[in-house]
Amino acid sequence: MKTTKISHIAHLAELCSQAGIRQIVLSPGSRNAPLVIAFDSHPEIETFVVHDERSASFFALGLAEASGKPVALACTSGSAPVNYGPGIVEAYYRQIPLLVLTADRPSQWIDQGDGQTIRQKKMFANFIKADFELPNQPNSEEVLISDKIVNQALNLLVNQPTGPVHINIPLNEPLYNTQDFIPNPVNELVLNNNLELNDEEVAFIRENYQKLEKKLVLIGQLNPSEIDISTLKPLLTDPSVAFLVENTSNIQDFENVCHCIDRTLSIINEDEIQKYQPDLLITLGGAIISKRIKAFLRKCKPQQNWRVGNFMIDEDTYASKTKSFKVNPKSFFKIFKNNNIVPTSTFGNLWKQADFLAEQRHIEFLNSVPFSDFKAFELIIDTLPEFANLHMGNSSVVRYCQLFNPIQSVKYYSNRGVSGIDGSSSTAAGFARNTLEQLNVVISGDISFFYDSNAWWNAYLSPNLRIILINNGGGGIFEIIDGPAKSDQSKSFIAPFEANAELLSKAFNLNYITASSENEMMNLFELFYSEFENKRPVVFEIKTKGLSNAKILKSYFSYIKDNQ
Repeated sequence: MKTTKISHIAHLAELCSQAGIRQIVLSPGSRNAPLVIAFDSHPEIETFVVHDERSASFFALGLAEASGKPVALACTSGSAPVNYGPGIVEAYYRQIPLLVLTADRPSQWIDQGDGQTIRQKKMFANFIKADFELPNQPNSEEVLISDKIVNQALNLLVNQPTGPVHINIPLNEPLYNTQDFIPNPVNELVLNNNLELNDEEVAFIRENYQKLEKKLVLIGQLNPSEIDISTLKPLLTDPSVAFLVENTSNIQDFENVCHCIDRTLSIINEDEIQKYQPDLLITLGGAIISKRIKAFLRKCKPQQNWRVGNFMIDEDTYASKTKSFKVNPKSFFKIFKNNNIVPTSTFGNLWKQADFLAEQRHIEFLNSVPFSDFKAFELIIDTLPEFANLHMGNSSVVRYCQLFNPIQSVKYYSNRGVSGIDGSSSTAAGFARNTLEQLNVVISGDISFFYDSNAWWNAYLSPNLRIILINNGGGGIFEIIDGPAKSDQSKSFIAPFEANAELLSKAFNLNYITASSENEMMNLFELFYSEFENKRPVVFEIKTKGLSNAKILKSYFSYIKDNQ
C-alpha cells in the first residue's frame, strides 16, 4: 500500500492498528497531512473527516463509548488542537480512551511569528492521562525511538484506568509525499487489566459488611457492560441494603432499587432524616447527577464509605471516604456470591417504602400537570421505542429524566464527566454511527442544541438518529436554580432568545417536525420514529416557551413533600 513518506508516521498508524484502534476522526488541515495519508491508506482503520475540531473530539468520544474500543483523532497545528479541549476533558473524567494526535510545527519556529504555531507540547496537561512528543523528522535510528514512544502511549491508552493520551507531532515540509510501506514496527502492548481483591481486602469487606447495620449502595454513571443485576443479586435481596441509582447507571430493578433519588429524598421529613443515614456507604460508577443526595450524604455522614472502581482520581465526593477498592465492580461484588449474608436491619426496606410513596405522588401530580417541559418529558419517555439508546443533554434535560422510572429495555447515556452542554449532540452522532442496528434518541435543550449545531455538519450522520429539541427560549436550568432566578441579572443567566431549528435543520438536510401542545406531540411521534425517505436524521422541536416550567417543577417537589 501507499503511505506517507515520513516513516515514523507510517509506523504510528501501523502500531495503532496492532493495538486495536480501528477508527480515527480527522479534521482537515495541511500540517497533519502525513497523518491523514498514513491512517486513511491503512486497510484496517476506518477514517472519518469532521471539520470542526470541537465536534470531532466529541464524535470520537461517542464512537469509543459505543464500541468500547479506543479511537484516535488527529488535527493540524495552532488553534485547531485547542478546540479539542472540551471533548478531551469529558473523556478524561469519563475514562474513555482517546488517542489525541496533534500535528505541530518544528520547535524552532514556535513563538517566531509563523502561522498556526503555538506552544502545543503538554497543552492538555491538566486533563490528560499522559503527554508525549515524537522526535522531529527522525533518522532511521530515531524512528525506533519514535516507535518506543508510541508503544508507551498505547500501553497507557488501553490499560486501566483508561483515558485520553496525547501525542504531539512536530513535522517538517514536504508533507504530502508518499511511498510503498513495508510494515516492520514492533508492537509492545502489554495488557494488565485483571485487578482482583487481595485476601486482606476480602477479609476486611466481609467483616465490616456484617457488623455495620445500615448499608447504602449508591451507583452513578456506568456503561451497561460494566455490571449487571445478577452480579448485585446477593445484596439486592438483603433488606439491610438500600440501593440508590440514577438512570445513567443502567441498573434496573424495580423491586429493590430506588431509581429516582431526588423525588425519594423529597418525601423524607427533616425530623426523620437520621433514620435514613447509612452506617456504610458503598459508591461505584461515575458522576452522580443529584445535588440532593450529595448534600444529604455530606450532612449525614456514614461511619464508613467505600469507593469501588479503578479511577485515575481518588475522589471523595461525600467527604467521608474511608477505603478505596481499585477493582472493577464485577470483581468487588462477586465476593458476596454464595456467601451467607445475615440481614442486620430493614434499612433497605425503609428507603424502598419512601421510594414507593414518592412514586405514587409523582403519578398523582402528572395526572393534573398542564403542557410544559415536565409534561413534554412525560410524553417523550412514555413513547420511547423499546431497546433504544437515550442520549440526555445536560442541565435541565438530564435532571428531568431522573424524575421518571427508567424503561427496562432502554440504555441511558449522557456526558456527565464534566456535565458540559458543548458536545451532547456530537457525542450522540458518534455513538449512533457505531450502533447502526439500534435507534438512538437525543433529548437536547435549546442552548445545548444551538451551541453544538456543528454536530450536524457531518457526513456520517446515520438514519437511526432522532433528535428531540426542548425549546423553552433560553437556559431553563437557571429558572429552576434559586440564585439566578432571584437575581436582578436573571436574564443574563437565562439568556432568553428567539430561535427555532427549522431553517438550521434545512441547512444540514435534516428532517424537521414541530409541536407546541400535548395533542400535537402525540400525533407526531409515529412520524418522528418512522424512517424518512431520504434516510436522514429527524429533528422534533417541542416549543414550551412562555409556559410556567420552573413553577411547575417547583410545585412538583412541594406536592411530593407536603402531601403525605
